[in-house]
Amino acid sequence: MSVDVSPQTGVRDRVLALSQLIGSMVCLQFGSSTAKYLFPVFGPLGMVGLRTCFAAVILTCVFKSWHVLSWRTIRLALPYGLSTAGMNLCFYLSVERIPLGMAVAIEFTGPLLLAFFGSRQWSDLGWLTLTIGGLALLLKPTASGHHLDTLGVLFSVAAAIFWALYILFGKSLTGKIAPTHASALGLMCGSMVLFLPGFVPAIAIGVSQPLMLALSLLVAIFSSALPYALEMRAMHRLPARDLGVLYSLDPVCATVAGILILHETLSAPRLLGILLIATASAGTVLTPSAKKRPLADVPEAPQ
Repeated sequence: MSVDVSPQTGVRDRVLALSQLIGSMVCLQFGSSTAKYLFPVFGPLGMVGLRTCFAAVILTCVFKSWHVLSWRTIRLALPYGLSTAGMNLCFYLSVERIPLGMAVAIEFTGPLLLAFFGSRQWSDLGWLTLTIGGLALLLKPTASGHHLDTLGVLFSVAAAIFWALYILFGKSLTGKIAPTHASALGLMCGSMVLFLPGFVPAIAIGVSQPLMLALSLLVAIFSSALPYALEMRAMHRLPARDLGVLYSLDPVCATVAGILILHETLSAPRLLGILLIATASAGTVLTPSAKKRPLADVPEAPQ
């Protein structure tokens, strides 16, 4: 989502916007880490069901999206919502098997490759090479012979594909539904799919474990409602290029959250691979081009 920012934007407003966006990323990864902590109780499917349904209710109430609810808006938001549900489910299935930072880095290649496909300039070949190099380091066995869980990697790749679809379907909604309502209605459509297989069984478990159910509500708030609210405010103050560079810190933020909250450890080559993918993302945004849309012009994924 591109935002025009006046050159008169003050230093105080800029610092506030940067704080809001960084706070959004921290909330997002805190929510993902907490979700992984709850997997033994609800499982990935149950967690994504709880998170999506709770978030849909929260955003619908906050943005009063029932005012635009109709069969037309549901049909428009349905592909967007289904891709959101598929992205989040595959992401949760991947972080069940591989470290959070690696899952986010692999998933991040979805919008990154989409940006490459929209460009025809030679400099992007360098960023593409950097991305491939980062993936090679991530997937390479460690010196101790430790291999990544293959199914976990495949789920991350599927999440990357769904993220690319999420962007394409999100762009198709531009001008048809306001961004706030699109997000709420998209989650509502996703919750329809996840209600019976994910939400209902998880609620049945949560009845006997109310503390865990309360934590799942926090996941919905920290993974959707709060990050989206902070991003919307930051977008009014920061140019698209700055947003894109900051979004590239997502894999790094996820790695830090995995280490601090989940006590996940990564080898030096895999940490380097995550940094290479983040650098390639920032590079695609910073490289000037009239033939491609920067990564910041696409919706942020509600992981």
